[in-house]
Order: sequence, then C-alpha cells, then structure tokens
Amino acid sequence: MLVESAFAVLPEMIAGLGFQKVRSEANAVSCFAFSLLNSLHAKNILDPIQRLQLEQSYQTQKQPFSDKSIRRACDIFLDYGGSKIGSKQLANYGWKYRNYIEAKFLKSSTTTKGGQQTAAAGWTAEIIADLIRLITLPPETDLLGNQSAPKTSTARYFLVLADEEPNSFLNKFFPTLNAAIASPPKHGAIDLSLNGSRVRDNFALRVGSGFNALHVTLDRITFFAHYPIITTAPNPIWMLLMRIDAATIQHEKGGIVRQLKICEDRSIREKCTGDYAFIRNFVAKNIN
Repeated sequence: MLVESAFAVLPEMIAGLGFQKVRSEANAVSCFAFSLLNSLHAKNILDPIQRLQLEQSYQTQKQPFSDKSIRRACDIFLDYGGSKIGSKQLANYGWKYRNYIEAKFLKSSTTTKGGQQTAAAGWTAEIIADLIRLITLPPETDLLGNQSAPKTSTARYFLVLADEEPNSFLNKFFPTLNAAIASPPKHGAIDLSLNGSRVRDNFALRVGSGFNALHVTLDRITFFAHYPIITTAPNPIWMLLMRIDAATIQHEKGGIVRQLKICEDRSIREKCTGDYAFIRNFVAKNIN
C-alpha cells in the first residue's frame, strides 16, 4: 500500500518546518512525489527514482487509435512491478503494481454569502474531468486484446489539496461528491452522471464535448484524509486521497448503449466487445 503510506506522511512534507509551501498544483504534485520517493526508499525497492514518473502518458496516441495529436497524461505514475511484494491476498486490500494518480490543488479566491467559491462550477468540472480520465484512460491492454476474463493491475487514485474547506469549491448539484469531500467516509460511492437536468447539461459542456451522453458512477471509493483540527491556524491545508476501487461509465446516444465496468474483484467488463475502446476514444478526444 505504498501510495497510502506516502499519503500518511504527506502532512510532514506540506506543513513541516522548512518544507515547500503549497501554493499551486505543481507544488502539490512535487510534494506528493517526494513523499512517494521516501516510501519507496523505506521499502528498500531497487532504483526507486525509475519507478516514479511525472506527466506519464496515458498512451492515447497508441490504442485504440493512432491520432498523434492526442497526448493525455496523468500527474503521477508509480510502477513497482518486479518488487515481489504483491499477492492475491494483498490485492484484496486495493493493492496493485501500476498506479495512476491525478492531483488537484483547490486554491481559494472569493466566496459568496453561502460560503461557496465563486469559481465552484469550474472547480467541480475540473474534478469530474480528472475522475473520468482516471476511469477510462489508463491502458487496459488485456481488454483491448479481447482476452477472456481480463483483470486490471492498475490502481486509480485522486489526490485533492485545498487551502479552504473543500466543499466550498464544489457545486451543490453533485451532492454525493460534495458530501464525500466535505466529510469523507471510509468507503463510499459517488454519482457523477452529467445528464438529467439543465444544470448538469451545462456542467457537461465544461467537462467536454458531448459529455451529457455519459452516466458515471464511482461505485466504491476508499477515502483517506488529513483535515486540519484548527482551521483558523496559519495556512491550513485540507488533504484527501481517493482510491477508485470500482466504477461504471456508460455512453448512451441514439439508442446505442456502451458500458465499461471496473469491479471490486479487479475484473473489467464491457457490455459489448469494443465498448472500452469506444469510450476511451471518446473521452481522450473530447474531454477539456
């Protein structure tokens, strides 16, 4: 559980005396990358610096299409395959060799009378976009190769840092997302569907072209959090790590339904053969 171990000591990297202060998303990414590097050293994993990549390509220019102009990347990628740590029993706790991590730093500007950031709609759209990328863009080569009963070896993590209470950055029209980030439970589910109302259709336009055709559910998330005890102390930072253990994404247009499902037992399922390739293609091309 190396990513979780790194998150456990992240407050030291952010709030410790003499450490870099987080003022931008780049600061947040570098702080967590440094924490991951320390965790690799602690486990005596050989060549730890080679295990860690920033701005790692999702390989969207390879499969399932070859448009060289589409170069989507995640903030942090950690791969410690060959370390001989893994087992089926350990995988039952969410452990995987390949780890894609998207990070977001929510920086306050001005708030309304209701305590919500004036840019809440934009922040919410960015968070939803990051979560959709995490579900769809990590390359699942077994599924693309139509192998029977494929299982993922990829973990999907979303790191959120904020300099104000995180729920102030979120729009109220996504109540499950708002509640989970405001007071994270141990486990939970989040409905991110982008259709069903005029407001959600407007959010879909912010996330990407044609995204109101998507139904998105994070069926099981494991949450880890470091929230300040005294929020009036100087420079408080709220820290949240979300591990996506199961998710469903469905594209529905013109009566044609395509679906990708990542299950808790690591199995990956399509409604019909080719659905993953279609959905991955759609997201890579059209997401903002």
